[in-house]
Amino acid sequence: KDEETPGAPTITLQVGADYIYQNTTVTVNTPLKVGIRALSNAESGSNLKYFVFTRTFNGSTYTMDSTFNASSFNIDLLITANSQPGNESFIFSVKDKNDQISNITIVITTTAVNGEINAFTMKVMGAQGSTTGSSFGSIDGQVYTLANAKANANKIDWLYYYGASDLASLAAPDDSHAAEVYNNATNGLLTWAVRNNTRFKLLTTTVDFNAIADDGVIVAETASGVDQSRITNLSNGKQLAFITASGKKGILQVESISGTNAGTMTLSVKVQK
Repeated sequence: KDEETPGAPTITLQVGADYIYQNTTVTVNTPLKVGIRALSNAESGSNLKYFVFTRTFNGSTYTMDSTFNASSFNIDLLITANSQPGNESFIFSVKDKNDQISNITIVITTTAVNGEINAFTMKVMGAQGSTTGSSFGSIDGQVYTLANAKANANKIDWLYYYGASDLASLAAPDDSHAAEVYNNATNGLLTWAVRNNTRFKLLTTTVDFNAIADDGVIVAETASGVDQSRITNLSNGKQLAFITASGKKGILQVESISGTNAGTMTLSVKVQK
């Protein structure tokens, strides 16, 4: 609470479980209730005449005010927290007929709500010489054969191949090297109508994949450096962060690798809904 000018009215915030009365952190768009209690100065006896509520966020200001003539002023404000993460100042002021002012300021810190995810576990993908499908779509968690992948090209986020020097590798459909591997004249990547530009980042610090229950960790891991069209030399336990062509973010984990260019890779995926 700010210091009161001598002879100024008093203003306080209602304390209680249902009220916000001090600096507080909430998630975005949270409903808030603030109770303002103001009294005229007992010594001056000057009635209150003006109340103003000002909220300031990132340089933008919103003001609500009221004029009246009374010795006291009580109001409960129902406020929605800001829709963006950040710090917002709430300033509550009263003025009396002697133009004496008192005010209280609190800061409401808004944080983002973590989003829901889809989880696809133990998905088996075949390399280029395998009869198992080689293409994966994180929108539905399905593994597609090359022919079906071409027919559903807008869904495909990556393909698995095993190269002589690249070894076990995942690549986006728009990756030039993947097009050299999957070069079938009928269904090869260069014949697809859409070649999604999924991008990857190899995680250098392992995250607790099983504990990922929302997109909080995913958003943090994809904040920067997700810029590779393929990741090579993969092995058991490796984790990749990725961003799909549609902007969905996720993390995948290599569970196991079997064989070479006719073998398979088993992976698990967690991706934003």
